[in-house]
Amino acid sequence: MQFSTFEANSLKEAPCVQVIGRYKLEFHLFSKPENQHLMPVVFLGGAFQSFTSFKTEVELVYETHPVILLDLPSQGSNDQLVPELDLKDFSSLLKGFFETQGIEQVIMVGISYGSAMATLFASEHPSFVKRLLVSGITCFRRDTLVSLLEDSLNLLAQGNLKAFAATAVSNLINHNRMQETEVGKTYRRLLYRQVARLNDNEQKRYAQNTQRLLRFDGFNKFPICPTLVATGEFDNFTLPEENAAFAANCADAQFAVIEDADHLSQFERRDVTSTLFYRFIQNQSIEGIDGTRLYQASKYYSQERRLQPRLKLENDQALLIDEITGIEYAIRVADINFSGCQLSLSHNNLTLTENSRNLQLKISGMKNEFHVRIMERNQKNLRCILIQRDVKAADELIELLEGIEEFSPQGMAGLVENLRLA
Repeated sequence: MQFSTFEANSLKEAPCVQVIGRYKLEFHLFSKPENQHLMPVVFLGGAFQSFTSFKTEVELVYETHPVILLDLPSQGSNDQLVPELDLKDFSSLLKGFFETQGIEQVIMVGISYGSAMATLFASEHPSFVKRLLVSGITCFRRDTLVSLLEDSLNLLAQGNLKAFAATAVSNLINHNRMQETEVGKTYRRLLYRQVARLNDNEQKRYAQNTQRLLRFDGFNKFPICPTLVATGEFDNFTLPEENAAFAANCADAQFAVIEDADHLSQFERRDVTSTLFYRFIQNQSIEGIDGTRLYQASKYYSQERRLQPRLKLENDQALLIDEITGIEYAIRVADINFSGCQLSLSHNNLTLTENSRNLQLKISGMKNEFHVRIMERNQKNLRCILIQRDVKAADELIELLEGIEEFSPQGMAGLVENLRLA
């Protein structure tokens, strides 16, 4: 291995390239000369992350360990399109990379999409992974999440980048908890613009990576090495209870919740997250870190399930509009939050056909309409997810919800029903 020293602009430099078969892997190797003999720490990022996303973590880990930043085909800034590969193929590529570089064992960190690859590799090739850290672990078959991801792929295929970006941002940020996470309009707009400006290759890579997740059947074996599973307490993309369930299946796992954060905890609570990650990497105790809570994973679901507030509208009259036929159904909004709603039909006259995937919700007194997907029906009652396809509409809904007294954190205690929506 040929290591480089880490400097301020190192992450902006062109990466090294390792070719395995007909596939290319892009990477950076950083180490202080005195640390090159030590076990390296490998970082695998999420769907919209690049090497620069790990600047804080690299600066910290570089002091004590060699660092490897790695982009597999179609991941990060690696522009190679590989629709034929699945997640298990990526695990094989990782093995090939380590063998080619003469690396016998690593400490591995996987974030969001990268967590799936890191976990599969650690499970299938346990001798290579000394310690494993995963955050916001993906690959769960929750029906609402599948619907949201499929919808995003459809919007992308249609070339509707604005709607796609609005949907992607709405999925990643818990808009029901922005007071706690302190995510502001500026941050949301910047993220939206970043996604809306994806070029053709980036769009294809996102689609392929998402399709890989949707094709993945789930884990049939789990890591045996010391493992840390971390999640934001308000993560509504990969739910804390799902992360806890995964940790409970590992042979030697700790489960940590990052307070006042959602799926983007690495950015929203950077100092807390970096401290948590670094202590685990160093094999130090992770107890007592301000801004985190540790749980016995097998008991998390019953004790600490994160609840989303469901709110009552003062004017609950609305219309459910079939975009295909133009038929309008009079309904009442029983309760609502940013992610979904319970609707009550005035008459039992809604036929669930293919058109039910093309429904708009028009709430009395609101300028914008909202795309809804029916997930469950019980006679006249409908459980729906809201698919946010328009930034202005999303902002109008946020303003409406914030105007309801119970939307404040102090008033959420009595609103304990959980939509369990992504």
